Amino acid sequence: MPQSKPKESLARKLLNILLLVVGAATFLGFSFGPLFQALGPSESPEASLATEQLQAQADGYRAVLEREPDNPIALRGLIDTQLQLNEPQGAIEPLKKLVQLEPENRQLRAFLAQIQQDTGDFEGALEQLQILHDRDPKDGQVLQQLVDVQLTLGRTSEAIALLEKHLEETPENNDVRLRLAFVYARHNQTEKAIALYDELIAADPSDFTPVLGKAIALSSATDENLRAKAPELFEQAARLAPPQVREQIRQQAEVYAQVNRPQTVENSNNNPTP
Repeated sequence: MPQSKPKESLARKLLNILLLVVGAATFLGFSFGPLFQALGPSESPEASLATEQLQAQADGYRAVLEREPDNPIALRGLIDTQLQLNEPQGAIEPLKKLVQLEPENRQLRAFLAQIQQDTGDFEGALEQLQILHDRDPKDGQVLQQLVDVQLTLGRTSEAIALLEKHLEETPENNDVRLRLAFVYARHNQTEKAIALYDELIAADPSDFTPVLGKAIALSSATDENLRAKAPELFEQAARLAPPQVREQIRQQAEVYAQVNRPQTVENSNNNPTP
């Protein structure tokens, strides 16, 4: 069952920043995928026995729920066993039932939304995240997940409108500003993205994140003069970044340089027209 989230490590924070500005699709929040794999059964005899025991426990919880559909202990037990069996799909229905029984429990609802995301039920996750967001619009993690699900579902205009509204209400929120700039850049609104990145750079010239974001935005611009400014910004971001991520930034710069490198055009004399 969900537990309080530990304080984010520097390495995890840096990874999330890189995923955001580099443009990895999907979600920056914690994913339960590795957890499911770690808890899943292996091929050893001991693991097989443990799997059989877990399946027996799950059957027992189901038998209880047939008699007592609202039994919270059986619901939680079934959810736990399904996750330990690496069967997150089987945890969704009992978790939905538990959320119905405890509708004000944000942790449970967020847990349901995350498992729905991880199993590909983005519409279901969107519904739960929207409820969480409506009840507490200031929850930054929920906002981030909600925007990411909207983008995954192709609802770009909704995601942008949501972020723009939040930025109007909390103009000092640089996390929202960075997220909005990222979305602008990914959806060919380069000028808006650059304007936001410039605001962030002016606010904190020592932060590599908006510099890197701006470099990537320029690399994707249709204007050749703007693209030409990207390499210098990539190098600036690398100089400002912690040592752990400098090489990744320079590798990213090389990727964009290769993508945008002009193609060699063969001399027409080598291929005369017949």
